[in-house]
Amino acid sequence: MFGFLIRAAFWLSLVIMILPREPGTTREEAGLSTMEAITVAQATLNDFTGFCSRQPDVCAAGEVALETFSAKAKYGAKQLYVYLDGQENQTDRDENSGLRQAPALSEGQGLDRQELTMLAQGSE
Repeated sequence: MFGFLIRAAFWLSLVIMILPREPGTTREEAGLSTMEAITVAQATLNDFTGFCSRQPDVCAAGEVALETFSAKAKYGAKQLYVYLDGQENQTDRDENSGLRQAPALSEGQGLDRQELTMLAQGSE
């Protein structure tokens, strides 16, 4: 999933680079030619693709965060759908979706990577 986001950002940036500039902007004000921009984009993509091999812990935490965000977005979309559809009795998704309330943490208590992964996957 993290790789998809990087590729999507790369291609979106590439499309934005190809779009024309605002009329009246001179080449000197732009400061970067299209070929230079493509070269920089390729170097940036190469750096991003090697990030997980250089920082596996950060990459794993980012993956867990994205999975958690995705689960929350799905749950929020379902809640919005139920609200707009008027089906208020179908809001409990604990058994069907696997979404559960995260346990409350006391101050100073943290979660390790395994616990974060378990929370993101909805298992206990």
